Amino acid sequence: MAGTQGEEPKGGGDRQDGVGASDAELQHWRDLAAERDAALRLLAGRPLVRMAAGLDRRLAPTGRRIRFWYSRGQTSVRHGQLSSRSIGSRFLRRRRAAALDVEMARLTEPDAGPSVSVVVVEDGGDGSWRMATGLTTEVVVVGDAASTDGHEGDVRVVAGGQEATAALAQGASVATGDVLCFAPGPMHAVAPGWLARLAGAIGGDVVAATPTLVHPVRRGWKATEYDQLVRSEGFDLIIAPSGVPAVLARRAGAEVDVQRPPTAVDAAPLQCLVVDRAAYLAAGGLLPTEDDAAAVDLCLRLRSLGGRIVHVPAAVVYDQRPVASLEALQCPIDPHSRGWHEVVDRHGPGLVRAARSGSNPRTLRWVITTAVPSARVAARWGDWHLAQGLAQALRRLGQDVVVQTHDQAESLATRSSDIHLVIHGLASVRRSPGQRHIVWVVSHPESFDLDACDTADLVLVASPRFAEYLRARSNTPVEVVLQATDGVRFQRRPVVPEHQHPVTVVAKTRNVRRRVVADALAAGIRPAIYGSGWQHLVDPELVVSDHVDNDLLPIVYSSAGVVLNDHWDTMRSWGFVSNRIFDVLACGVPIISDHLPEIQGLFGAAVPTYGTSADLGDLVRKALADPEAARLRAEGGREIVLAHHTFDHRASQILAMVERHGLATAAEVIPN
Repeated sequence: MAGTQGEEPKGGGDRQDGVGASDAELQHWRDLAAERDAALRLLAGRPLVRMAAGLDRRLAPTGRRIRFWYSRGQTSVRHGQLSSRSIGSRFLRRRRAAALDVEMARLTEPDAGPSVSVVVVEDGGDGSWRMATGLTTEVVVVGDAASTDGHEGDVRVVAGGQEATAALAQGASVATGDVLCFAPGPMHAVAPGWLARLAGAIGGDVVAATPTLVHPVRRGWKATEYDQLVRSEGFDLIIAPSGVPAVLARRAGAEVDVQRPPTAVDAAPLQCLVVDRAAYLAAGGLLPTEDDAAAVDLCLRLRSLGGRIVHVPAAVVYDQRPVASLEALQCPIDPHSRGWHEVVDRHGPGLVRAARSGSNPRTLRWVITTAVPSARVAARWGDWHLAQGLAQALRRLGQDVVVQTHDQAESLATRSSDIHLVIHGLASVRRSPGQRHIVWVVSHPESFDLDACDTADLVLVASPRFAEYLRARSNTPVEVVLQATDGVRFQRRPVVPEHQHPVTVVAKTRNVRRRVVADALAAGIRPAIYGSGWQHLVDPELVVSDHVDNDLLPIVYSSAGVVLNDHWDTMRSWGFVSNRIFDVLACGVPIISDHLPEIQGLFGAAVPTYGTSADLGDLVRKALADPEAARLRAEGGREIVLAHHTFDHRASQILAMVERHGLATAAEVIPN
């Protein structure tokens, strides 16, 4: 926890409910906004700025052309890399093809299975769906250019011009087979019987099956080093080093082996994916996103309903869809693509749990989002150090925790965590489907609205009074979790002369002279001040530094004769006890604060409180006149803090609350 409170801009509350911010605080942020707008208007009116804006508009088309040709160049480079890597493997392709023919000939004919509807997208009438199926099938062709020539079975044509997955979903909606088979792109079968083998795998809890997809032999710059080798035997879900879930094509680049039995997979590509139609409908069908991303999304929903997806090695199909890059040979879904972003947004925690199957189920993946706007200023924000202290305590309890700034709240890694704990601050943070959302209100209740309370799974509040207020107005569980200290960092330290002052104040000001400083000066006390914004409000000689590093705070506190503390008006009116009291007491240093009934309830006589400036003057002089007695009182407070109010205590509390409210399991994602 920082020694200077974070400066989060907060909105006003309803004074009738007792939540209104102080006029000085609110006016401060209004003034800042007005100054910013005035500066922007002034800049916009300057000739140089107008000239720069006009030049920018004239150069915009050139910039677009440069980006277009750069993208084309990058594509050519990627294709060149693919083609060059394939040169050394060309002589092996015939041998691989011959070996595959031999292996397929050894397979027995499959038994007749359920009725199948093959749903295809006809792109320009290339007829890629006309393949030997070995079954009596219904073929549903979606596309304006669809043709039924060359197929003897039941063919139904559905007009449509949407993207592939939307077209396939439209075709599936009119299909009548017990099993659906999707063919979004060009393909052809290695040998008859592939579809019967896939359909025959459906039954019991197996609701979807994927074939062995093989790279065909491509010509020229389209060739890859994987030609005539496995493209995919289903998908494995992994966690990338960045923390973002990703997909690996199972056995990509391996020799085709058709003799193995079917095995379960995490997910599967859309090409030739076979799905039980009843399970498909129960899961909500295909979503209109990119092909393989849509398939992963469907597989996750099928699995959430208790189904399994298997790979059938003996079902072999050449997948003639192009490959974009070397990376795509093994990672078929671009982690930066729109489709994958949509999948992670819907299923992020589920993706991570699937990737971590077999690990300790009690280990949850947490992300703690603070109000800090960016990493550049994180060290100066109290919320950042609070979050770091809690994260370290949770890790000591076996949890996987990441702390981040507010600008990372929409990242894929964030959306993939089991629990998103938001330290209430500058702006709201939306919750993700399938993710548990917890908000901890540690300060400034005037800006916490009931909508944020209602949309959370659990709200933690550092004030019993404000917790009661929220419980009466929301159905969301509200628990009291007080501020705390990092008992590892905040300990007694040797006195450092440059920070040795009789009276010390560590606090930022928001262009107002904080109450404890004003009262101290009125009582004839000249405190040493650490914090920004004071130079124009007090004698500059009182200001020791406009910032104190968090790691230095224990030394600053330990070197003080007495530390003064106060609360913003809304914090005091709602009973939010300042984090500074916990930190200072952990160092065994005397502290005096403005009056708050909760302080006596927590610390008894260890923290004297005052009402008037005269009271403050008397308390300070008494503490300085008898430092041994003051330190003895502070030692009593230190014992209370270390016994009940460290981040280790808070981490244990929060984990117990997560268990008690059933938040250790995945949140339900409702199928569309």
